[in-house]
Amino acid sequence: MSAGPDYTVSEDLLVRADFQQACRERDFGQMFRLMKQWDGVSQDRIAAPIEGLTQSRVSRIVRGVDRVVSVGVIERIIDGLHIPGSFLGLAPRRWESQEANRTVTASEPVVPVLPPRQNIPAASPIGELIDRQLDVTLDVHPDGRVDVHQVHHLENLGDTPVTGLTRQVWFKHVAGPLKVEATESDRNVFIKTIHDVGVQVKFSAQIFPAINPGEMATVGYTCIGGQFLDELYWRQTVFLPTQQLRLQMRLHGVEALIGCSAVEERTDGLELTATESLTLANDGNGTVIDLNRRDLRSNQSVTLRWDVPHETA
Repeated sequence: MSAGPDYTVSEDLLVRADFQQACRERDFGQMFRLMKQWDGVSQDRIAAPIEGLTQSRVSRIVRGVDRVVSVGVIERIIDGLHIPGSFLGLAPRRWESQEANRTVTASEPVVPVLPPRQNIPAASPIGELIDRQLDVTLDVHPDGRVDVHQVHHLENLGDTPVTGLTRQVWFKHVAGPLKVEATESDRNVFIKTIHDVGVQVKFSAQIFPAINPGEMATVGYTCIGGQFLDELYWRQTVFLPTQQLRLQMRLHGVEALIGCSAVEERTDGLELTATESLTLANDGNGTVIDLNRRDLRSNQSVTLRWDVPHETA
C-alpha cells in the first residue's frame, strides 16, 4: 500500500487568521495543533517531510515541553510543510516561485504588536523595536526554585506605535503554577496569559500608553514557579535585536561551583563560546554569575550552564 505524498499545509489552513497569528508568533505547538484540527493529519505525517524532525519531538512541541528557536530548524519546517516565508517574517522560500498556484500571503495582524525582524543587526536604523539593553536576573533558591526577572529597555525605531510584547517562559520542572506579573516598568503594563500548559506559560505584556515612534520605554516582568532540579542550565532567547544582554544568576546557598560555561547560538545555527564573558563572585549569601553579550540579532540564544557540588544541588 502506498503511503501517499508528503503532507503540506492546505490552502484552507493558510488563510485562517488563527494559523497566521501562530506563524507570526512562531508558536509551532499551536501551528501543529491547527494542522491536526483542520487538516486532519497525525503527528507522524507532520514530521515526515521535515528533515531531522521526529514524531516524538512534534509531540513534545505540541505539549509545550520543547521549543523551536533555531532558524535552521524553522526553515526546515516551513520548507517541508510549504509554509510561505512571509508568514514567519522570512524571505520568500526558493520553492515558492515554483508553485504558480499558491498565491496566499500573510495578512496584517489586527493588533499592532510588531514581530521581530529577522537578520537585522541590533543597532540597525531600519529596525522597528529594539532592546537597547535586556537585564535578566535569576534568583535560584537552595531547593532549586527560581524567580526570573526580565527588564527590557526598548526603543521604537519604526513608524508604528507598539502596544505589547508576546513572550513565553519554559521550565522542565515547576514547583507550582508559573505566575507572571509586571514589575520595574515606567509605563502601565498588564500581563495577559495566552497559553498555559503547566511547564510553559505564554503571555502578552500589554503596554499603555503605547511606545510611539522615536520613544523609549522600560518594560519589566517577573515569573515565579519554575525549578531547577536535574539539568542546570538557562537558555535566554532574544526576540528583538538586542544591543546588550546582561544575564545574572544568583545561586543562594551555593558557596562554590565545580563548573560553569556559556554558549552563544547564532541565527545560522553556529555556536560560539561565551565562557570568556563570564564572571563569578561570592556575595556572602551564595555564588553570583554574570554574563554580558552585545549586538545580538533577533532569535539568537545564549545558554548558561553550571554545576554545583552534590550536597548543595
